[in-house]
Amino acid sequence: MENNNFLSLDEQIALSERLFGASGPKRVQAWLDEQVSCINDPAFARLFSYHSKSLGIAEQEFNHRHIRSIECSILGGIRFFGGDSNRPFVDVFAHDFKLDAEGIDALIERVADEWQSFKPRNMRLLLTPDQLDSFQKTRHNVVVDSHIHAARYQDMELPDGRVGLEAFQSKNAAIELVEQRYREVAMHDLALAENVTPADPEDLQAWHEEGQIRAITANGETVGLLAIAPGSIVWIEGDEVKEEVTRTDHKGNGFAEEAQKVWAARANDPVCLLLGTIDRLNTASQKTADRTGRKAILHYTFIDL
Repeated sequence: MENNNFLSLDEQIALSERLFGASGPKRVQAWLDEQVSCINDPAFARLFSYHSKSLGIAEQEFNHRHIRSIECSILGGIRFFGGDSNRPFVDVFAHDFKLDAEGIDALIERVADEWQSFKPRNMRLLLTPDQLDSFQKTRHNVVVDSHIHAARYQDMELPDGRVGLEAFQSKNAAIELVEQRYREVAMHDLALAENVTPADPEDLQAWHEEGQIRAITANGETVGLLAIAPGSIVWIEGDEVKEEVTRTDHKGNGFAEEAQKVWAARANDPVCLLLGTIDRLNTASQKTADRTGRKAILHYTFIDL
């Protein structure tokens, strides 16, 4: 499927060229082809077997769909917020509607009609900052769900020398630090705790073994943790922030920000991107990313159906 059929991807393609040069559009195309491959894939549909039984809807209905007509073209798939069968939404990967009030109305109408058996509450779009700005100027209820932040290591701010990055003596120390921090989040910020979850202990162990996790140290003690490993977010590849926590008694000192800067200064590949997806409620991490030079380049956005 050629992505030039989808008006909504034009700005992402332009962004891909700024990030990756001539290979950028090919990355977008490969990601789009992945979504298309799930249109007629029984194995993919079986991933939703729990929801199929819970909702009484045949598994094949959970495959992605490409809606085509003279008026429009939409590629999307059903998803469930937090894995909850009672919170369905439609992930719209690409479409050819204009992002004005009339175009959004038409998109909403077609999406709601096509996936009506699921009774979705929202649709989700991946928008560039300019596209988000266009949406927010309309009358529609728009909620940013999360932000994708990215910058090349060479373009990030330099560290000020206040923190260091050291290997944990044991994987258990890293696991305990992460679990403790998220317990505190659950106690003090229930809304954020419902949206973000701690890294899995098996993942923390794997990152520890690969040297991809570090203790953030300041004044001779461990004040937090930073885990970064190769990854990808949609069509963007690079090093991804997998986990980042600061001990409660050391919050507000900019230690997480400085830790990212130290990591960047030590990077072997200065043109590699440092990526991360940050929940809309996690304002502290958004500010941390911004101050390091990792600005939001894409936004996952919910629009009411």
